Amino acid sequence: MYNKLLNKPKINNNNMENQPNIEELKSKVGFGIKFWLEFDNKSIMGSGWAELLEKIEKNEEGSLTRAAKECGYSYKYAWNILKRIEKRTGMSVVLTGKGGRGGGGWVKLNDWGHYLLKIYKEYLEEIIKIEKKLGELINNS
Repeated sequence: MYNKLLNKPKINNNNMENQPNIEELKSKVGFGIKFWLEFDNKSIMGSGWAELLEKIEKNEEGSLTRAAKECGYSYKYAWNILKRIEKRTGMSVVLTGKGGRGGGGWVKLNDWGHYLLKIYKEYLEEIIKIEKKLGELINNS
């Protein structure tokens, strides 16, 4: 398959007039970078899961329901995210407490959760710098 990509294509001069302007095409070339944290070669956190941890961190009342809604997740899906991270790393990222008679427990990031969110943000800052440099390279070509 790769050999086919390296072979020079046959040029059909009859269609050359119908080809779009190469400069116009160049202006549409871009790229995207996705990254995630891994633990022991297992994915543990991408942008969506990091956003959930950030919402939990900023949520003063400790409501997982509220943090989940702010991310567009159901409570159950958000709780499953926290459990998946725990299963993959062997350690929970949150502290939890039971509510009063009416329920309404609370959830807060523990040290492990704070660390993972911190390192994710640090890596994200570096990725943004790399994206900017690559964008400049593409725009100058």
